[in-house]
Amino acid sequence: MRVLSFLLFFFTLFSCASTKNLPPSKVEHIYLEPVVNRTGEEGLDVIFSKVANEVFYSDSRFKVEKFPTKGVTLLVKPTVNSISTFAVGFDRYDRAVEYRMTITATVKLVRYGFTKPIYTFKITRYDFYDARGTPEEIEIKRKECIERIAYDIFREVGERILVKGQEIENSPKL
Repeated sequence: MRVLSFLLFFFTLFSCASTKNLPPSKVEHIYLEPVVNRTGEEGLDVIFSKVANEVFYSDSRFKVEKFPTKGVTLLVKPTVNSISTFAVGFDRYDRAVEYRMTITATVKLVRYGFTKPIYTFKITRYDFYDARGTPEEIEIKRKECIERIAYDIFREVGERILVKGQEIENSPKL
């Protein structure tokens, strides 16, 4: 019994001491690099860059910097790898009336001043859009679908940055 109480005391003492000195898990300073488009879809990088700015600038958990600071700022380097669209809904004349769009992006998180990424991950998201109407209306619906997917991807990026914040804050600094 004495050994058990000693171990409990020892564990409590060192578990409190080890968490007290850890830095906060909040990554405050980020810099958004322009989105790289590796697909054949024209203008995808522009849409994704606009959405990334909207997501991160509107999130009070992040401070988006205009100019990165060496050793402090976390660079967010997004790349859109693929986009695919295929018909999932048909009318009675066997014409496609609904499409599913899937987009895959890779994001690298790099501490400014370093070359090796701290964290690299892929995110794949999908959404649906209606293919009824004039060609112009369908194209608008398609672009709106791309924007919805981009919002989902960058919200996920933000959450992953916060989850990995402790690891990122403990990474090498200059």
